[in-house]
Amino acid sequence: MRGRLGRECVYVPSCRFGLFVALRHWCPPGGRVLMSPVNDDVIFFVLLAAGLRPVQAPLNPLDASIDVDAVPDELWRSLSAVLTTNLYGNPDDAPRLRARCDALGIPLFEDGAHAIGSDVAGRPVGAWGDASVFSLSKHVGAKAGGFLSCADPGLREALEKTCEDLLLPGRLTAELAYTVRPYAEAAVRGLRLRRAAWAAMRMLGLMEREEIRMPLRAQDLDRAVAAAPNLTAGDSWVRVDLHDYRLRSGGLRLGRIGRKLDHLDEVLAACRAGTEQLLSTRWARQGPGPGRVAEAGGAGGAEGAG
Repeated sequence: MRGRLGRECVYVPSCRFGLFVALRHWCPPGGRVLMSPVNDDVIFFVLLAAGLRPVQAPLNPLDASIDVDAVPDELWRSLSAVLTTNLYGNPDDAPRLRARCDALGIPLFEDGAHAIGSDVAGRPVGAWGDASVFSLSKHVGAKAGGFLSCADPGLREALEKTCEDLLLPGRLTAELAYTVRPYAEAAVRGLRLRRAAWAAMRMLGLMEREEIRMPLRAQDLDRAVAAAPNLTAGDSWVRVDLHDYRLRSGGLRLGRIGRKLDHLDEVLAACRAGTEQLLSTRWARQGPGPGRVAEAGGAGGAEGAG
């Protein structure tokens, strides 16, 4: 990832954990962060857990990126930071967001969970922000792991220390469950037991969201926000769909993630081929704006969600 982005990278157990670390390092408590309303709600709750206030941005209707021109001047002046989304690998207008943030003296964060391999204006997504976060859950199918990168190489040591302070000890049971999970999922698919498996999870109370958005639980959230910045207080929202998001990775997990990562270029090549095929259809004639071409599409469902 250092070679791809041209900047220092720190391995993290998940994209959401890396984003929390970045937000705590750069943003003052109570700061307002401009973000997309179509990002995964886990990211919304990561901001709340970091003691920040998400501000929903107007969007470009063609690609759901932040519409820079539609953000009022008075709103720009109230912000402490901006967070991109790069939905499904389509890049936000990072050059203009970078210029805006520089003029205001505030940090730009890039959520690259969908966008490993995407370029904008000749630079990789993740090479524009003061910090950027990536997920390995999607592109390589590792269902764990990620990276936090920073523009200033002198900050690597401080960011690593913050990660160390926030990580929870790894558990052998979690490592074994992670190792067995792909085989269990394959068996469920092969035996056509997916519906039965979902029903069993609902009966056991293991389904944390029935729809694309998780339940808000307003009263509980009020208490968690009052305790922020505190990742533990916001854990029941931040952990949804990925309970190991802040566990220290063990050898079994790291080994599988490494093997999956070895095939990243093959995955990106397939994404590019699929993107070219889609761009050749009549539905893609309008396309993204000038200079904003996604070289590789990402996977669905922000983990940032992972």
